[in-house]
Amino acid sequence: MSEHDFLTPKTPKTPRAPKTLVKCAVVGASGYIGGELARLLLGHPNVELVAVTGRESAGKMLGDVHPNLAGVPLKLRDLTDIGPAEVVFLSLPNGETMKVLADNPTAFSNAPTVIDTSADFRLHNQAEYTRFYRTEHPCFELAAQFTYGQPELFAGQICESRTIAAPGCFATATILALYPLVAAGLAEHIVVNAVTGSSGSGAKVKEKTHHPFRADSFYAYESLKHRHIPEIRQALKTKTGREVEFIFQPHSGPFVRGIFVTAAASLNRSVSGAELHQIYADAYEKSHFVRMVKGSPNIKYVQGTNFCDIGVEADGQSAVVMAAIDNLIKGGAGQAVQCFNLIHGFPETAGLNAFSLNP
Repeated sequence: MSEHDFLTPKTPKTPRAPKTLVKCAVVGASGYIGGELARLLLGHPNVELVAVTGRESAGKMLGDVHPNLAGVPLKLRDLTDIGPAEVVFLSLPNGETMKVLADNPTAFSNAPTVIDTSADFRLHNQAEYTRFYRTEHPCFELAAQFTYGQPELFAGQICESRTIAAPGCFATATILALYPLVAAGLAEHIVVNAVTGSSGSGAKVKEKTHHPFRADSFYAYESLKHRHIPEIRQALKTKTGREVEFIFQPHSGPFVRGIFVTAAASLNRSVSGAELHQIYADAYEKSHFVRMVKGSPNIKYVQGTNFCDIGVEADGQSAVVMAAIDNLIKGGAGQAVQCFNLIHGFPETAGLNAFSLNP
């Protein structure tokens, strides 16, 4: 095995026959997405969660790190101690997975399937990675081994892959909002405004995620240079063959969970609201986790779920598309589990049947 063959599939690239239980591990389980992965996998009918790992939290019980999981008899291990896991979910901060693999290419080689929720292997263009992430990638050649894990667009490729790079949260909502419009060849100019809750900044306290700062704040950041821009562009071009140009402006909102995207587009022909709605309904007809709603979606009704709610409006040659997701579930842990289900031949909804609370 060469130093860069650690991700070579150990089985043929065909969907596996479903088995009763799959042994899974979560690497980086102390973060928000890692904690949600553990929670979802503990409730999955076809999963045995055999290991959770962390760097600073090693030695602690999972419930000490995530109190909502109190009573779970799992202790966090050292970062790469995954035991007999058949599937490894990597939930390290951006930039950490690539460092681990650059230092130890065989760190997770015992697991036939690797699903990474970080941004380290999503992009195919190294120059774009360096530009938008403002750092050099120590093992970018490995990116070619990863399949982009957006199930609504790339289910066929995901089923045949054993190494998945799950999309980012802003990217997920924006790609799902724009795909039918781009695929139909209707959009000429697109402006995307997107708002995220504070959990999108991760579990570690930072100046602008501290509650007294965040509670009553609403502000924009990273104008024209957000790291999800090339990811969105890449996914849409891969799926539709069309080059997509758009302005993307992210904002921070005074709530904990959720992403809300509003995409305004000028169109190259007149389209009615009913026609646009039908275009989207047809595009997502077989996508269980995309729900078309009347009027505006609401992050309240997707929180804690793997759903993306989409609403559309059109008037002549102008259109507005709105999408709402839970950033930690559909934009993170849930989407990773959705990919796991596709790879292993389980129902796509397995372990992901939750609806949001109301009120």
